[in-house]
Amino acid sequence: MAERIIIVGAGTMGQSIGRLFATHGWEVHAVDPTGAARKAFLRAVSGATASADLDGAGQADVALECVPEELALKQIVLVALEDAVPKDAPILSNTSGLTLEEMSARMAHPERAVITHFFNPGDVVPAVEVVAAKDAAQGLCDRVMSLLRALERRPVRLEHAPPGFVANRIQHAIMRECLHLVDEGVASPAEIDEIVQWSVGVRMALSGPFRQRDLNGLGTHLSIAEYLYPDLCDRHDASPTLAGLVAQGHLGKRSGKGFYDWPTNAGDGDTDEALQRVIALASDSAG
Repeated sequence: MAERIIIVGAGTMGQSIGRLFATHGWEVHAVDPTGAARKAFLRAVSGATASADLDGAGQADVALECVPEELALKQIVLVALEDAVPKDAPILSNTSGLTLEEMSARMAHPERAVITHFFNPGDVVPAVEVVAAKDAAQGLCDRVMSLLRALERRPVRLEHAPPGFVANRIQHAIMRECLHLVDEGVASPAEIDEIVQWSVGVRMALSGPFRQRDLNGLGTHLSIAEYLYPDLCDRHDASPTLAGLVAQGHLGKRSGKGFYDWPTNAGDGDTDEALQRVIALASDSAG
């Protein structure tokens, strides 16, 4: 009999994670109060079922919350999921930065909660950041790590989880400097994309930052760091360029305009296929 997962939140991330589980033989059930979201989930995840609330979800082997990044909402969902899976089963959260302690604070057994931060799209990008409670039952996190590996993911357990974990901290540090360069008139968003994609970007696909520094030489890195770090952006508020776009309602692809103009029929298929080719190449290189 196939294992079963309940995913609360049928949006973009819920759909991609649902596809991942379904592809590996799991029964997938989505819970979302919005009819349009449920319909989109059923179109995206072959063989899935869906309901408007947990009363119609039944029981499962594993549960995952994938709702918006609102602390109060995630707290409610995690509490509700305690009765949806066996008492020794993990209850997973796909938060991209909230702390496990905050989210699980209202649970009867908060030690069951485990963060599994997938990256969009969850069925394509291999990495998953994992955070378990310090008082989690022995072997609980190992079971989650084994589950993720069985789904052909590359999980990494974080012993200490600062806000934003690892990937989002690095991503936002990069974007802070990119936006600073735009604000200062050094280059346009499209020009910065061109430089980063075809320099740092192509190298990072094949090796992480520390391996790359070893290849370049740590002495060289130190010499550059000593004169460059004082000049890097260190602002603690939002970039005027970013704030201005959001204030005008230019939210990126979903609104049709952001740093770029986006046609209404722009899909993700080509990007997902390209990501899969890059991942395959990187996997072969890591060998």
